This record gives sequence, C-alpha cells and structure tokens, in this order.
Amino acid sequence: MDPNTLEKFHRHLLDRQFSMLERRKQALAAEDDMLAEPELDWEDTAALGSAAAVLDSLGESERQALVRVDAALTRIARGTYGQCAGCGDSIDPERLAAVPDTDRCGGCAPEN
Repeated sequence: MDPNTLEKFHRHLLDRQFSMLERRKQALAAEDDMLAEPELDWEDTAALGSAAAVLDSLGESERQALVRVDAALTRIARGTYGQCAGCGDSIDPERLAAVPDTDRCGGCAPEN
C-alpha cells in the first residue's frame, strides 16, 4: 500500500477512535447526571433502568468497535495493515475503504 493511502486510513481510524471515545465520555456523563437525580419516583426509576440498559448495550458494542480500531492502528504501526490475518494476502483497498478496521480479506472474513 502506498504511503499516502496508508496515511489516509491512519487519519480516518484516528478520527473514528476519537469520535468513539468522545461518545463514550458523553454517555458516561449523561449516566452520571441521571444517577445524581434526587428522590426519583417510580416512573423516573423505570426510565433510568431502561436508559442504563441501553447505555450498557451501546457501551459494549462501542468497546468492541474501539478494540477493532485500536488493533488496526497497531497493524499500521507494525507495517501489517492491509494484510489478511487469515491467508496473508493483501486486503482489497475497496474493502478497507468500506471496513477500515478489518483484518481479513473478503474470502477469509466470517459471514455474519
């Protein structure tokens, strides 16, 4: 992969990482605000429980996405970004453009 293309992916992944960390920070602040409410009635308590469940599920998917982005940034630093972890072939640049944190080519990617 040429250095300019690699730098574009690097910047994109860093931007994505920053965005995810900011969203997580905002979600935690909102959760803290909800927990700081004095004397919640039963409706507020139910809403808080529902909101906390949503934040937990979003938090886990965000954590998994952040792990994938961090791994992609590590591959860039090691010089293996764009190389399939399954077969060792190059990952199609179009696939990387669509899924920049992937470590698998289209043939080795698990089907979801």
